[in-house]
Amino acid sequence: MDTKIAFFDIDGTLVNVPNGLMHPTNQTIHALNEFKNQGHKIVIATARGEVPQSVQDIEFDGYICSDGHYIRFNNEILIDEQFDNGMVQKQLDVYAKYNGRSMFNGRGGAWCSFLDDELVIKHRAMFQGTTERPTDVNEVFKTSDVKAVSCCVLFDSAAQLWAAYHELEDEFTMIPYDTGLIRMDVYCKGFTKGTACEYLYQKLGIDYENTYAFGDGINDVEMLQLVKHGIAMGNAIPKLKSVASEITDSVDNDGIAQSFKKHFNI
Repeated sequence: MDTKIAFFDIDGTLVNVPNGLMHPTNQTIHALNEFKNQGHKIVIATARGEVPQSVQDIEFDGYICSDGHYIRFNNEILIDEQFDNGMVQKQLDVYAKYNGRSMFNGRGGAWCSFLDDELVIKHRAMFQGTTERPTDVNEVFKTSDVKAVSCCVLFDSAAQLWAAYHELEDEFTMIPYDTGLIRMDVYCKGFTKGTACEYLYQKLGIDYENTYAFGDGINDVEMLQLVKHGIAMGNAIPKLKSVASEITDSVDNDGIAQSFKKHFNI
């Protein structure tokens, strides 16, 4: 049997927090578990720094977090890229110029001085499904305290975002979102979500013809391009649909389960 591997974004692909879909559907859980039981591999690929409880009902083989800057497979950490002190300070200085509200995240904690800011509250609602103030975030910290893999920084305007982006682009990998909740995700130079997926399936010796990925957002474009079967959710942004090899139904309508039935008769 030729081993296959499938990569899954979380938000807008496995769950849809703004629409109240807080966990993968039963049909999706069944499809992924059956795929895995057949000897194939399932891997999370997300911008999130940690995998939320909402998808932990499924036992994934691997986790690509922070858009490729943390990779774990079969409980072995393969990649874990953290900012050094100079990188943290450089970001803080630039964000202060453009009124950016920064949220640093790492496996050892989170660091944010803006927990009561309106934009930060909106971010919690969008990705955690709650506006409740967290109690496990470091609000007062020194640069040397921050052991982060990623930073999500929020802005009032796209102009502020792009000004900060251009000051940092030579030193960092960034994913900008300049509509809706204006923000960018910032990482060390290195892997992206897409190249991390490519690195992992090549490391595992899985043939390109047997690679699949599911996503919905701008940071999924490269991921869908670097696998054989790049599948966009029905609710995906137009740019992702334009590069996808196919389009399935939306996350709310069991798009993943429908695709698994088509490809694997599950």
